[in-house]
Amino acid sequence: MTIKKTLTVLASAVSIIWLGSYQLSASGDIKTITLVQDSDYPPFMIAEHAGPAGIYADIVRAADERLPGYNILLTASPWPRAKFLVETGRANGLVGTYHKPIRRPWIRHFSTPLATETIYVYCRDGVAKETWNYPQDYAGLLFTNNAGFATPGTKFFELVEQGKIEVIEEQTTDENLRLLHIGRADCYVQEQVAVEISLRLNKFHNIKPIRKVLKEPAHIGYSEHWSASDGDAFIQEMDQVLEEMAQDGTISDIIMKWTDGTI
Repeated sequence: MTIKKTLTVLASAVSIIWLGSYQLSASGDIKTITLVQDSDYPPFMIAEHAGPAGIYADIVRAADERLPGYNILLTASPWPRAKFLVETGRANGLVGTYHKPIRRPWIRHFSTPLATETIYVYCRDGVAKETWNYPQDYAGLLFTNNAGFATPGTKFFELVEQGKIEVIEEQTTDENLRLLHIGRADCYVQEQVAVEISLRLNKFHNIKPIRKVLKEPAHIGYSEHWSASDGDAFIQEMDQVLEEMAQDGTISDIIMKWTDGTI
């Protein structure tokens, strides 16, 4: 082999080694972001055999495809456990939280909304009237609530603390509605689509929507334990991507897939 050929081979080898090192470095720069969602709140958040699913899981995965510098690891747990993981810094963000800075002071930033949920109060037949003001006119009734959910609102929980409303909690929408169905509770405050799906599947015909309470945007809530130096860049980029997805129709398409356009 000539000296010229030898130098060419060495140069090629060095180039290959440098390229391999560059690719390894580039892949090493990809940051893993850990998010957690509820495991039993259809159609928004559920856990299937293949992993987390639902409207918000699809939105997160679609956003992940637009964030090449990151790998989003999404898991699903019962809501109290999901909140605990974020509150203690074991996960970076809580998917699907409402904007509750007082009840959840351990969230340092609420993302651009994923979607907006419509909240209704449902009661057994004959228990409440459409003309009642919520929540004050419901004093004396027994409510059910998903464990750890803040859905009924701040004024509702103030009445609970004052002993004017009593609350019992079950893990899922189905379990809470079943208590109304068998007469063990009076009313339940929850997202309209989630309840209507459960009523239809379980044939709970004696439970009726009384009135709309409010609309609640759902967010990703980022843990206060996730440092600004490590998390702020992702949070900013994720917010921008979520805004783009809302504008270009991606989020609407995902919602349509799961709800047939009912929200």
